Amino acid sequence: MDIERVDLGPCTGYVYAGDTNRAAAVLPGAMLGGMPVNMFVIYALINRGWTVVQVWDEWNGEDDRVEWVHARAEAALAATPNVESRLLVAKSMSTLVSDLAARRKIPAVWLTPLLNNETCISGLRRRSAPALLVGGTADDLWDGALARELSEDVLELPDADHGFCPLDLDPIGILENQRKIVEGVGAFVDRL
Repeated sequence: MDIERVDLGPCTGYVYAGDTNRAAAVLPGAMLGGMPVNMFVIYALINRGWTVVQVWDEWNGEDDRVEWVHARAEAALAATPNVESRLLVAKSMSTLVSDLAARRKIPAVWLTPLLNNETCISGLRRRSAPALLVGGTADDLWDGALARELSEDVLELPDADHGFCPLDLDPIGILENQRKIVEGVGAFVDRL
């Protein structure tokens, strides 16, 4: 696997080289790199040959959240300017770029989308490209009924929290949720 550290302008990133015609921009939540959750998705994409641009940054808690995530999304998308197929992957706070995905008609994977935030919900309602919403029933920000209203592609993990961990933190349950995410994302991108 060929990984290169890159300067995306407002932040650092990593490019996992793959097919030059298919690229995914992977955005973190508020915590550094959206790790470890985003890595599950990155593995699913790398295994299918996609080029992946991972934004490696952490929100400082002071900047406007919407401006912060939009700047990083634009930078990650600009890192692969001449691709035929795009995918946007966003974790938690970065799902505030749902309007950008809707405007540009970019398929997306929304990990723990902020389904209590009108900015996020509004963008998801306006989308015309495929979208996979992934959340857990123990996450206060998840609303399974609303998720199924917003997209026909929903992966809901029973008793999983905002980090996709089961409430009892059972290591086998954590690994099982990781497997479900990798398989769910893989099946979703195979249909694009």
